[in-house]
Amino acid sequence: MDNNKNLINISKKSFISVLIILFSLMIAAYVLTYIIPSGAYTRIDGEIIAGTFTYVSGDKLPIYKILTAPFEIFASSDGITVIMIILFLFVLGGFFQVMDKTQGIKVIIKKLIIKYKDKKYILIRLIVLIFMVFGAFFGVFEESVALLPIIILLSLSLGFDTLLALGMTLLAAGFGFASAITNPFSVGIASEIAGINILSGVWLRIIVFVIMYVIVSTFLVMYAKKIEKDPKKSLTYEDDLLKSRNFEVDSEVKVDHENQIFEVYTIVFLILIIVIIGASILEVSQIISIPTIPLMAATFLFGGIISGYIVTKDIKFVLKTFFKGALSVLPAVLLIMLATSVKLIISEGNIMDTILYSLETFFIDKPAILGVIGIFFMILFIQFFIGSASAKAFLIMPILIPLVSLIGITKELSILAFIFGDGYTNVIFPTNGVLLIGLSIANVSYGKWFKWTYKLQILTLLLTIGLLIFAFYIGY
Repeated sequence: MDNNKNLINISKKSFISVLIILFSLMIAAYVLTYIIPSGAYTRIDGEIIAGTFTYVSGDKLPIYKILTAPFEIFASSDGITVIMIILFLFVLGGFFQVMDKTQGIKVIIKKLIIKYKDKKYILIRLIVLIFMVFGAFFGVFEESVALLPIIILLSLSLGFDTLLALGMTLLAAGFGFASAITNPFSVGIASEIAGINILSGVWLRIIVFVIMYVIVSTFLVMYAKKIEKDPKKSLTYEDDLLKSRNFEVDSEVKVDHENQIFEVYTIVFLILIIVIIGASILEVSQIISIPTIPLMAATFLFGGIISGYIVTKDIKFVLKTFFKGALSVLPAVLLIMLATSVKLIISEGNIMDTILYSLETFFIDKPAILGVIGIFFMILFIQFFIGSASAKAFLIMPILIPLVSLIGITKELSILAFIFGDGYTNVIFPTNGVLLIGLSIANVSYGKWFKWTYKLQILTLLLTIGLLIFAFYIGY
């Protein structure tokens, strides 16, 4: 293994391609602030009061806003969230660098290869199920990138590629998040604002989850068979050859203190799972709201340093390695800043409320079935600018609930339209920070990711529209 190689390594090509896309979106958002009239709803405690929209006058945003927006986000309402994600990413980079240099990744991959070498497709479906269940029940999405480096190396060691690893983690978590059963960040907040129980209408959401699991897992298994038959058909073939050489795992090679290393890092990941589940249960039960990302960051920080010291007995080496890994994710931090700047420009230009008002006015006198589809596309449009499910719920649901009663659909159906519009495009819209982090960690360009997943996204779009129509006609 090349001791000078960072496990999380973001290539210049991937970085520049996404950088261009995001900067173009910032310019487009700025231009829209000059085209769309400014307007605002009255808000109480951050929630929109329906029927209170008015057009407002004011100065247009200065041109330098495009350059200052990436730094202004830290002082905005999203500032704390952005800072937490960036710190988490630094810690994540440091942790996996320590884990790699202390042979932890090699040991775990080796044991998985030995156990599942003859059951590779079962392993794929199992990993997808785990990530989708965590997304659907507990709202786990951002956290999926934490295990991405390990899953990438596992995929390569089994003869597959980096795209399959992204599919088993990021894609599965994103689709699970959107196929929300008790996801507290989407269906949970939306149900609370709508004044209904989170389990109201859950039977159809469970059916949706099963359908989406079958689609995603089958898509990945079919792709795995294709790559296994002809590895050169992989879009990441050449890059994966380099990764395989740098991080090759030989199941016959004995690692010093192998059992101790496996036990130490297994305990860290078990603690991490307990933290995620515990925080999510408390959130769903409305006992207390505990931000999951800071808890995960703390777990990785102390877990990485303590585990590294137990294995090496050299704290200086551990800290130096951790710091080096943290620095390797700096490019991803800039991408996150640019992605969140798109929303900042739209918000400070006072055009988001105008967009919401226009959509509300358009759908209010249309047939109910068109209203359902319209709500879906409205959420889909706003999703491009605001990736956060909870932010969209607080922004849109106060308008949506009075609207659905006027157009003649149920609250449960409006929530279904909301979660469909909110979630699945998390893993294809280039303004989503988690997607950018995942692609950066995996060293995969956005173009390759889009080419690999766009057919699945089209199928999902058509299917979700069909499910909404079905739900409407059965009186859901």
